[in-house]
Order: sequence, then structure tokens, then C-alpha cells
Amino acid sequence: MQTLLAIECSSHVNAVACIANIDRPDEWVGEISREEVKGSAWLLPAIERVLATAGVRKTDVTVVAFGAGPGSFTGVRTACATAQALAYSWNAPLIAADCLEALAEASGLAQVDVVLDARLNELYAASFATSPSGELIRISPTALVATNMFAASDGATLVGSGAHLVASASAETTIAAEDRWAYGVARVAIAKLARGEFTDPKSVEPLYVRNNVAQTEAQRAANALTESRA
Repeated sequence: MQTLLAIECSSHVNAVACIANIDRPDEWVGEISREEVKGSAWLLPAIERVLATAGVRKTDVTVVAFGAGPGSFTGVRTACATAQALAYSWNAPLIAADCLEALAEASGLAQVDVVLDARLNELYAASFATSPSGELIRISPTALVATNMFAASDGATLVGSGAHLVASASAETTIAAEDRWAYGVARVAIAKLARGEFTDPKSVEPLYVRNNVAQTEAQRAANALTESRA
């Protein structure tokens, strides 16, 4: 029996999920925080609580997964570093998941555009659809898009923190998906596990779509202004 722990901290949501037996993926335990609590102050105690609720010991965890981004610079690095440390400590394989793919998986929608607020009038965006067999299929790559340039896919439901920036979207749909975000990370990881797609803990890195991610917002805004004048 394989037990999976999933961590997601890429956005305004911090979340943990545990699937005690990946052969029964619909049976899971999770915890989520929407408060401004970042880093291990919430994450490590939440992991302890989730494992206890699932009746799982730390030594029972055989796979560790995390949302690698794109998203909050601090958040994705927190998830990355925590998952890396746990994988080393528990001698468990590590799997990185695209956070937009995870949110699409969590939504359970047949056709979905995931759009996350990337600030500076930009969005992280990607499109997905569910096959008749229930497999999530990626329609477009995860990319950084100017908010005013984003075009929703025909028939797709918008989900994510950026949905309200581009269209009238259902907040309830977005919240429901976000409440299952870590579970979405777990589902993406299970698919990767079946394909033998692991992440080397020695070289694990967050997924960055914006090249100047390490700059401050003021620096990025100044650079964008300069480029617009060029």
C-alpha cells in the first residue's frame, strides 16, 4: 500500500492532503487555511494534524508531492523546501505538480480555464479538459498572460484567483476547487507516479513562468513601464 502526502502553498491558499491508500484515491483527508499565515507556522502543524486524522504515521508516507508553482515566490519555495526535507527524512519519492493543473484536477470540471492572479495586470493561465475516461488532458501550456490579452476557451469554466479579473465568474466554483487544491496536487502526483515521473530531491526547483520572479513588484513595474515606452 502506498500513502501520499500533498502540499500546496502557491497562492492565497495553504493546503495539505493525505491519501492513505492511493488505490482508493477518493478517500482522503485534508486541511486548508485562507488566512495570512505563511510558511511552516501553519504548514508543519497542519501536516501533523492531517496525518493523525488519516491514521497515518510519518514512516507510512511513501510519496511526497507538492505544488511547484507558478505562484507566490515565498509560497512555492516554502512548499518546495518542506516537501524536499520530508522526502529526504522519510526516504520517500518526491513529485512536483503544476499548481494550475492541480487546481483543474481539483475542480472536477469537464472543461476548465485556470487563471491565477500574477499581479502587475498579468495572469498565470492554462486550459484543461477531462476525457471520457476521466483523465485530465492539458489543452494549453501554463503561461504568463497580460490580463487584457486573455481569451477564455469556448465552453470552459473559469477557475482561480484571476477569474474575476477577466470575466464574471462563479466565486463558489473557484472556492470549491481551492478547498480541494492539495487533493488536486495528490491526483496529479498519482498520475505521474504511474508514469514513473519523479523529481530528484537534489535538484528540485519551483516552477517559474516569470523570468524576473526574484525582483520586487516595484522593480517589475518599473521594467514594464520602460518596456512599454521603448
